[in-house]
Amino acid sequence: MMLETILSKCDERNDRHGCEQCADCSYDTYCPHDCEKCLDYIHNPSHAPDGAPERKYDCTHMANVYTCKYSCRYASEIVYAVERLKDLSNLTDLKVLSFGCGPCTDLFAIDYLRSLGILSYQNLEYRGVDYSEDVWKYIHRDIKTFENEDLRIRFYYQDACKLIHTIAQGSWVPNLIVFQYVFSDMEKHSDAKNINDFIETFAQYYNEKVVPNTYIILNDVNLGRGYGGGRDYFDQLRNKLCSSISRKGRFCNDNSKSIYYPRGYPYGENSDGEFPKNENRFDWSPWEKYSPFDTCASAQMIIKKVVKK
Repeated sequence: MMLETILSKCDERNDRHGCEQCADCSYDTYCPHDCEKCLDYIHNPSHAPDGAPERKYDCTHMANVYTCKYSCRYASEIVYAVERLKDLSNLTDLKVLSFGCGPCTDLFAIDYLRSLGILSYQNLEYRGVDYSEDVWKYIHRDIKTFENEDLRIRFYYQDACKLIHTIAQGSWVPNLIVFQYVFSDMEKHSDAKNINDFIETFAQYYNEKVVPNTYIILNDVNLGRGYGGGRDYFDQLRNKLCSSISRKGRFCNDNSKSIYYPRGYPYGENSDGEFPKNENRFDWSPWEKYSPFDTCASAQMIIKKVVKK
């Protein structure tokens, strides 16, 4: 299975480098000599040392740890989403456009579902978009080794807010579009004008070129903009798409510490609401030293383009 292979390679690289991996750390003198701590500084800036600059995803060593820690959770979230997309089950040619692909957890999910027979595609074309080429280069190199005449993988290393204009002008059209933790990242690193421009351009592309029975999966942290997330953009995007239906819901967050919403912030109350299961679908025990999450915790919106009436 692709996920197990990639995580094994990440684990091997991490063990091989040991503490020497921090010799060229971009965090310089603030490096804690522990990639998991660096990840914590990114997700919780208040935990960083006093006077330290903003910690960013700019380290290949941290990418190995990130992939081992988060991939089983994020891939599981996409597994649950794709299982709801009944029209994909018998599709022969699957064309995936993945925004914010990172370590390609959506590709891991799709590969897993095919191994179970839930997906039966014969040809898969995967196009991943991520602006951090230097961060993911070794992991993407490993993923590219899976290419064959039936599986084609391409990566585009550019800010999605800029690349969307090129995509909109092209002739290639996907039948599955995945936004994997994209809008929360945009909220942190892009200004409102660029985000709104992205949504406008994507909507025009979708309305003019995307064919019926194409699905969009929006999967992200279950937080609105006021709490550092980007879930609010789900509805903003959905409202600009023509000839579409949608459903939304959330996983129970077993790690939620909110006194108001101990199971996680409510989302999708007028649609799916809380999903009945949130279990991690993969065996994460080989990567236990990375403290992976054993449950899912995201918010999701699924959009389907329908025949115009």
